[in-house]
This record gives sequence, structure tokens and C-alpha cells, in this order.
Amino acid sequence: MKGEIMDISLNEKEVTFLKELASKQYDNAKDNVGTATPIHVVERIRKEFVVDGSEEIWVDVENEYKGYDSFEDLIEARQISGENIPTFYDVQWKEVNGNTIIDEKDYCEEYGLEIYTGRYVTWFEPIAFFLVLDEAKRYKNEYQSHNCGDCRIYTYGLGYSNNGDLPIFRELLMKMGKQLLSETE
Repeated sequence: MKGEIMDISLNEKEVTFLKELASKQYDNAKDNVGTATPIHVVERIRKEFVVDGSEEIWVDVENEYKGYDSFEDLIEARQISGENIPTFYDVQWKEVNGNTIIDEKDYCEEYGLEIYTGRYVTWFEPIAFFLVLDEAKRYKNEYQSHNCGDCRIYTYGLGYSNNGDLPIFRELLMKMGKQLLSETE
């Protein structure tokens, strides 16, 4: 197949981008972060509480959904804040107002506490995509730093044996960048 020659006029920003891409994304480049075809993604780190009864974390609705490592820690925090409630172990297996307190659920019902147990699940929400790692860093640490306090930069590859359009597009950009670099040397 015969190659096509195109005459394209590039502006200064496009030339700068293509040169930076070609100079930083060559085979085995440090900025590739272990992949031959990197896409650098700024991701927001999300943490969500899942009510599942696992008792990893105890959450107190009355205390702005604050999490505690144990039921006892939660009750102690309420006592310190001035609430007049007994410790769980002081009333466990005892009758209070005609009800026997067997477990934490019984205790919460008796003392009117809205408490949940569960665990935190961490997940990542992509918010911006980049071909050049330094641009992802500038986004996260400079011009969008006010929005990225809870973000990370993660590098993905285009996929093993990806024969789709993204590798072709990337290689086209790399050819253009390499040609621009060779013309300035």
C-alpha cells in the first residue's frame, strides 16, 4: 500500500504537544509507566460506606455518620459527649424495660440509637485523560488542584493486542511528533 502525503498546518500548541509526546513516549520510556501505550488518567478517589453487617466499621447516624472501629468505641464517644447511656456490657443479658438485651441490635432499639455496621469500599472515578504524563501532573497539581485534592494519576495501557483505532491514532501522533523533533535537530 502506498503511503499518503498530507500538507497540514499546525499551530504552536499542536507542535509543542506532538514534540512532547514523541520525546516522552518512546519504547521503554519512564513516562510509559510499564506499558507500551500509556493513557494517563486523573481519577477521583471515592470512598463509600456499605451497610452489610460486617462490623468492620460502626457508623453513628446521630454523630454525622462518624465511623468507629467497634461498638464499644461508639458508645464511649456518646458517653464522652454527655449522653447518659450504659456501656453495652453493663446491660448485656439483662432485662431493661421488659426487654432482654442480647446483642447490639437490642441495645440500639432500647436506647433509640440509629447505628449501622459495614465497611468502606474504595473506588476510582476517572475525571480527565492524558497522553502525556506531565500534562496529567499539571492538571492535578496546578490548574485543577483546587478540584483534585482527593485524586490520583493512574496509567492504563490501550490493551493487550489491541488492533482497534486507538493504537493507530497514537502511532500517527507519534510519527508526526518524531518528524517534528527530527526537523528541529
